[in-house]
Amino acid sequence: MAGSASSTFNAVVDSIITSLSSATTIGTPSGVYERDEHPAIPANEGALPIVYVVPLVEGKDVINMTLGDKVNYAYHTFPVNIVGYYEMPDVATSLRTVRNYAYNALDIFLNKQSLPVGQIVGASVEVGYWIGGGKVIHYWILGLSIKALF
Repeated sequence: MAGSASSTFNAVVDSIITSLSSATTIGTPSGVYERDEHPAIPANEGALPIVYVVPLVEGKDVINMTLGDKVNYAYHTFPVNIVGYYEMPDVATSLRTVRNYAYNALDIFLNKQSLPVGQIVGASVEVGYWIGGGKVIHYWILGLSIKALF
């Protein structure tokens, strides 16, 4: 993909957002955004469920180049975390539902490989919940490791 490193990186993030926005297997999020904010904000606004795409927050873009006269491309390896938040009625009946959303999100990228450049070379899944202010908030985090040449 031609263009600057930042525009190519942003195209990868935009592709992830587009894939998740059209997904029918991760619940019915009110939106998918490149954002990192405490889920109490959308919970108080009645905007749950919601999905955030958060590149580079839990890591860095490691860039490797080959030796030569001119470097036109570099190998980038970087993390993108995807976090889904859901207000659920309780813990007991919702754990499996939210865990399924996490693995369904993983399946989107394992099956589709919808990135404009590069590929996913690793992933992790985490699920959890907390109770506060009379609400039960469940979450999943899908950590993607992406390697690309740009």
